[in-house]
Amino acid sequence: MRNRLTNKIFIAAAVLASVFTLFFGIYEYRREHNFRVDILHSQLQLNNYHYVEGCGDKSIRVTVIDTLGNVLSDTEEDNVRLMGNHLLREEIQEALRDGTGYAMKRATSLSPEGRRGDGEQYFYSATRFGDRIVRSAVPYSAELTSSLEHDYTFVYYTASILALIAIAIYFRHRFESSEREKQRIKRQLTENAAHELKTPAATIEGYLETLVSNPSMPEDKRREFLDKCHAQSRRMSRLLSDMSTLTRLDGAQEMANGKASGNNAIDAAVILRQIMEETAASFREQNISAQLITPASLPMVGDASLVYSLFRNIFNNTLAYATDATYFKVVARDTGNRVTFLFIDNGAGVPNEHLPHIFERFYRIDKGRSRRLGGTGLGLAIVKNIALQYGGSAIAQPTPGGGLTIEVVLQMR
Repeated sequence: MRNRLTNKIFIAAAVLASVFTLFFGIYEYRREHNFRVDILHSQLQLNNYHYVEGCGDKSIRVTVIDTLGNVLSDTEEDNVRLMGNHLLREEIQEALRDGTGYAMKRATSLSPEGRRGDGEQYFYSATRFGDRIVRSAVPYSAELTSSLEHDYTFVYYTASILALIAIAIYFRHRFESSEREKQRIKRQLTENAAHELKTPAATIEGYLETLVSNPSMPEDKRREFLDKCHAQSRRMSRLLSDMSTLTRLDGAQEMANGKASGNNAIDAAVILRQIMEETAASFREQNISAQLITPASLPMVGDASLVYSLFRNIFNNTLAYATDATYFKVVARDTGNRVTFLFIDNGAGVPNEHLPHIFERFYRIDKGRSRRLGGTGLGLAIVKNIALQYGGSAIAQPTPGGGLTIEVVLQMR
């Protein structure tokens, strides 16, 4: 509930900041333009005063107009009668009302030859001096355009701030989604773990209650019940051990550039040969021919116990679930800084609809059989998590002709 409220407050603050930044940018954009116009207007106002005093800039066109709008004189037109009445011009109206005024527009006065103005755009600045209005005009030239050109600094500033806010919202959403997913997985793990532990705990409790309430129970039956309690306790121990491994993998900050931490030099080929020796008897008992095809050495830097756990869980999974298999083959292919490991069997395989899920925690195809075999449902989840810790991957696919192939890719160096 608190996270949801925090998220709403963050979104509201981000929206308010975005609106404020947008309006601030627009305001500053306009203010900066008006500031530049005011500077030019002030400069031309000063020229109007200088003209009245007889020392105006002769390169600037100056027109003198009476309060009725009639042109009295113009520095570039000799026949001012042809220039028409200027009373309704914007800058003249402002000068009559406020004392000064300016406007930007195209020239439309008649020339001495009776033609309309050339249509060039001018900046006009007018000043009232009693019954006269003095107006300076400068062409809207490239130089003037440059001086009045909008400074897009505030536009860039606004766009940058809005982009940063958008990025913050995006990553906040991603973070919230990630956190929710983590919480969902943890909840699911806890619920599944409680369910998985409940069965062996209840079984042990039942057998022990029977033993306690029947002190005269035959010795062979007592031994049988104790053996079953021992088997269930071992199952609980394996489950707790696997959960501890997954918790360590989830919580560890061991990832650095896609590689798990640990600076111990280990040899993956040696670990594979060790596991092959440890499981040889079990494969023989199930009439499975086990074969290891690997380079003499596969050096890597990492945690030997994690790599051992990854490989051993795949071996155990094959021994438990590769029904009717006659061979199990492990192939390692070194491709530079990565090694691909293929674990191939020709057993009953896994139906296609289950293949995308077999690396999920507590996922079982045949729940009854898995529990009878003492499986925890976490073995392949551990495999995938360790592979990810080493910047790699773990996938399952059908073996051509029948069976299951698990492909694990590890970043070795």
